[in-house]
Amino acid sequence: MNKGLAKFLSVLSHPVFVNLLCLYLLFLLFPQLNHGMPTRIQLFFIAFIFISTSIIPIIIVLVMRITGKVKSITLESSEERKLPFLFTLALYLFNYYNFLKSPTTHPLILQYLLACAAIICAISIINFFNKISIHMATLGALCGLLATVGNIGYVDIRIVLVVAILFSSLIGSARLSLKAHVPQQIYAGFVLGFALMFVVMNFPLVHF
Repeated sequence: MNKGLAKFLSVLSHPVFVNLLCLYLLFLLFPQLNHGMPTRIQLFFIAFIFISTSIIPIIIVLVMRITGKVKSITLESSEERKLPFLFTLALYLFNYYNFLKSPTTHPLILQYLLACAAIICAISIINFFNKISIHMATLGALCGLLATVGNIGYVDIRIVLVVAILFSSLIGSARLSLKAHVPQQIYAGFVLGFALMFVVMNFPLVHF
């Protein structure tokens, strides 16, 4: 794959953008949220979660780059990824406990936050031993969310899910072309993101 195209696809599929898409689809595709919740409340949840779990980590990485703590904002080495991953995990857990205290928070939102926290936690642990593709993990989470919609039977999501999987494959090829990861890290990232999102979203949990 042409490196220019590979870089464009990597930027297009950046975890920040995929995270925003997942949040949008969460409120769009689950009737409990898009019909039973006023639009302004939906926008509040999307904005709050996105800013706290995506924008703030980006700011943290930028500060680390300016202060020389990391060599690049792309966080190419496992060592450079440790602190940003832990910060992101802490922010997801903060959101979970913050929304858990509110009796008006729908359980689906809590399950989504737990799923994301589980993915980041697993990635953080794996990162101590080897790199894993965060791009593919977030795309796997996206496909896991879509598969959940299809599994519960709200809408026929099969075509969209197939397109999402094909797009994920394209991004995987782009990451390999850029030599950002080896194949095992690509596959592991996607499977991890998909499995954790699908399992947590499909099985009722006791919120603690």
